[in-house]
Amino acid sequence: MSPKQVHRLLEPLKFFGILALAVGWTTIFLSIMLNPWFSFTKNALSDLGALGQKYAFIFNSGLFIAGVLASLYAVFLLYISPGRLFSLASSIFLLAAIHLILIAVFPEKTYPHLFVSLEFFILAGVSILFFGLSFLAQREVKLGAFFTALAIGGFILAAIVPWPSIAAVETFSICLMTIWAALMLRNHLKQKI
Repeated sequence: MSPKQVHRLLEPLKFFGILALAVGWTTIFLSIMLNPWFSFTKNALSDLGALGQKYAFIFNSGLFIAGVLASLYAVFLLYISPGRLFSLASSIFLLAAIHLILIAVFPEKTYPHLFVSLEFFILAGVSILFFGLSFLAQREVKLGAFFTALAIGGFILAAIVPWPSIAAVETFSICLMTIWAALMLRNHLKQKI
């Protein structure tokens, strides 16, 4: 396969980061609508996919699909990588995407769920931090500084704010990921990658 054919094959994957988040948000909203018992101030989002819940398969299937889309986006990021730091950030993001798949495979009330869930959020935040450092190294100061501040600020706020529930801090984290994915897509389109 020629480099042009590879590029043509992988280029559509630039949309998969934002698509993964769209699938994730849709899954969360649909699952909340189908589960009137869910309380945003008392539950964790993963409770929607817990073993024994009536519509758990919707939540877990949605997260699985989002994780696959995010993994494909990570492959795209590795393909366009301008350097080692960007490749490191992309690899960490790939690990985060795999952990998102594992959240669906090991739902709430299974032993490894807590670990894979926590690791997903940590890895996603660390990848955003390294993308920020990578853009700073490439002298794209605005984007680099913003991503770096987004990651560090996100970790600090997640730790110090008295969140009313796990769902609240998870939603905050997903909002930060959505901002990151939207700005990454904007950057891809601007650079015509």
